[in-house]
Amino acid sequence: MSTQQVRYGEPRTHTPRPRAAGRVAARLRRALWWTLLTLTGGVSRRGRLPRGGCVVVANHTSHADTAALLAALDAAHSPTIAAAADYWFASRRRSRVCSRLAAGFPVRRTGGGTDDLLAKADALRAGRAVVLFPEGTRARAGDIGTFHKGALVLARRADVPVVPVGIAGTDRLLPKHGRLRPALVRVTVGEPLPPTVTPAEARAAVVELHRRTAGEPLRDSRARAGTATRDWLTESALSRGSRTLTVGLMFGASGFLAHRLRRFYGTYLVLLGSGFTAGLAVVVANWR
Repeated sequence: MSTQQVRYGEPRTHTPRPRAAGRVAARLRRALWWTLLTLTGGVSRRGRLPRGGCVVVANHTSHADTAALLAALDAAHSPTIAAAADYWFASRRRSRVCSRLAAGFPVRRTGGGTDDLLAKADALRAGRAVVLFPEGTRARAGDIGTFHKGALVLARRADVPVVPVGIAGTDRLLPKHGRLRPALVRVTVGEPLPPTVTPAEARAAVVELHRRTAGEPLRDSRARAGTATRDWLTESALSRGSRTLTVGLMFGASGFLAHRLRRFYGTYLVLLGSGFTAGLAVVVANWR
């Protein structure tokens, strides 16, 4: 096997135990965010990460972008996401939420940020995905700002590819300085770029992916032009099915956990009925 194949492949023969535990934690985080996004309007993904470590660069308009990427990216890569140290790690409570639920690591925005990023070179060589928002802050909906070079410096140091990702829908799900509301989130993973790519080239790839992703007609929309009624019904059922199945599984699990209350039959029926009503309301509210 060539040196390039070893570097970009998945050398697991010497994988230490903490890394296996990290993959389990990544799967749990992915299941958590996939479930939550499913209940708030749905999430879809196109494309996959390449084998081996990679630096992921994506557009950034909402705090929900992190949830979208954790739900969409492969858990086998144990993705870790760069987060602003002066915000997400400013307090112990916020730091715990960011590091445990979002696999975040601090990056300083007032000096020293490059060193924080370069510290992740070994994680990349070990096959992990390091996710960065090269704009450095949330942009206005529809805008993609200038990319900083930190992500690309890290990719060159670890000699791993740069993977552009376009995210659409998070600006409607959780607008900047706005409230959470139902919206479909879509994530498109692009083709890997070489570690020598420039910030302008990486930005152009993300802009194109975002434009294409945001411009795709919704599967669950009656307004989709040129779609026959039978085809629309099929696609609509598929779009709603994942949300309905998720709520159904949660409802079933709740019923099983509460089975000991069956001797208090009235209370049991009230709890079961309330859970069913709430779950059904979530599903119907997101049928668009």
